[in-house]
Amino acid sequence: MKSAGKIIALVVVTTLTATAQLSPPPSAEAVKIASEAPSPAKLSPTVAQQLTDKLPKYIAPAPEKPAATGPTVTEAAPAPDPEVLQLEKVKVTPRKRPRLNDEVMMTSAAFNDKLAKEKLSSFDRNFLNKFALPSWFGGVSAAERARDEYNREQHAQMATDTANLARVVEVSDPEQAKVLRDAINRP
Repeated sequence: MKSAGKIIALVVVTTLTATAQLSPPPSAEAVKIASEAPSPAKLSPTVAQQLTDKLPKYIAPAPEKPAATGPTVTEAAPAPDPEVLQLEKVKVTPRKRPRLNDEVMMTSAAFNDKLAKEKLSSFDRNFLNKFALPSWFGGVSAAERARDEYNREQHAQMATDTANLARVVEVSDPEQAKVLRDAINRP
């Protein structure tokens, strides 16, 4: 009987605090009863369902509407000044910093060796061209050949990009497009 009385008191306290938003603080007895742990007696599912049906349902508060930032009905919007040109707002984002690549960070000899490992097969590096003739005798090392291939690829990419840019520029300025095409063909 005592446990049922505690549960009813708990339900009453919960109901009163849920329905009355500006109610006075609960008495010390109510806080004591509510904070005590319930006894090990369990409710049957039907009684628990009846109790939850009697409790008020939760209704979410309506979201607050932001205050209007424009002029209100009582305030008149200021007349635009004919001497002032108003442009749309533009968001400016800074460019990302360029990352340092291997070509910048490594010495030229180390970068050439890295290119040789990437561009040339191990058969070419270790068997066919294991030893290079001296440069005064016309010999070229595998690392130097890999660097030359890398430079050719870079030049071809730059030429392709410049040709694409020249096609775009030709619409507005044919003379500038001709200058770009001539720049591609220069050694």
